[in-house]
Amino acid sequence: MTHLPDYMPIVSAKMETGSYVPAYLEREIHAPVDLCDPRGHLRPEAVGWSRFPIVRANLYGTWPRKKKWNFWNWISPEFVLSATIANIDYAAFCSVSFIDFDTGVSEGHTAFKLPGSVPMPEHVEQSVRFSGGGIEYENQNDSGDATVRIESPAGGGKPIRADFTVHKPAGHESLNIVVPWSDRRFQLNSKHNTLPCEGEIRIGDRRFEMKPDTCHAVQDFGRGIWPYRSFWNWAVCTGIQGEDAIGVNMGAKWTTGTGANENGILLNGKLHKIMEDLHWSYDTGDWMKPWHVQSKHSDVLDLVLHPLVLHRKNQNFGVIASGGICCFGRWKGRIRVDDRIIEIDDLIGWAEEFAHRW
Repeated sequence: MTHLPDYMPIVSAKMETGSYVPAYLEREIHAPVDLCDPRGHLRPEAVGWSRFPIVRANLYGTWPRKKKWNFWNWISPEFVLSATIANIDYAAFCSVSFIDFDTGVSEGHTAFKLPGSVPMPEHVEQSVRFSGGGIEYENQNDSGDATVRIESPAGGGKPIRADFTVHKPAGHESLNIVVPWSDRRFQLNSKHNTLPCEGEIRIGDRRFEMKPDTCHAVQDFGRGIWPYRSFWNWAVCTGIQGEDAIGVNMGAKWTTGTGANENGILLNGKLHKIMEDLHWSYDTGDWMKPWHVQSKHSDVLDLVLHPLVLHRKNQNFGVIASGGICCFGRWKGRIRVDDRIIEIDDLIGWAEEFAHRW
């Protein structure tokens, strides 16, 4: 087996759950590299994190363990529009949804195509398209501003139509990680946050304006070779507060024990990597109670999500199943970047728990 780089533990402490959460030093990658070697195994030099998407996701073989997706949330304090294009080896699909935070009404549709029939690019900043099952989706991305057009039916009978631009400010950084379970099971994630959106969404005859100062894009680009069972938490806090553009990405569980994580703070377009696992606290008996995410080994992050809307997704085909809970709401608390403490007051975002047999 290929030897993967060791991480350097700094300190560990026992939490209330009885599990250990280490802090560690993660290696920053500065030069472009391929994710896989000629055998399709993880290249050790790809393991680490970077401020820009410089790892090429050259996945092949290993059917049915390859999982590829391009996920976006375009979110404001009033609504969230979501779109996913995915190819998970035995299925290819596009899912579009819209949630009005004022009413709590959710509209959406999912369309399936033959496995392998939807091209999934190896690089993050490349265009993706889907046409079929009533959905027309195009995200035209050439390493700068992206133009997005969506037409989709919805369960309520009111079609979803969107036409807008996602602006990418010069030098805007992102959180890019390669997580190694082994040299044959691994994941590349590229998380982009606080990208201003400009345009409109129409749900039937209702129009929702996307304003650059209040509506922001969050991208999750994923390419990897996954185990059959997986479980994760993911949370995002995003928006403009005063003169600061703030984007916080928080994850848990799926990276435990790998010496890597997807935790980082994006402040005014600059990434500040959090090199420790985060402690999550929430009530699975009542998802609408606050979700608390905290850094236990430092004071860089202490945030609480107060949910507004609960969005539930469940698909069960026996051997294959996917489901979970996503709560959209407002974050309060504080973050620390270098010697600056920033109080977070009602920034929009979400927190989720998902499990898969895939």
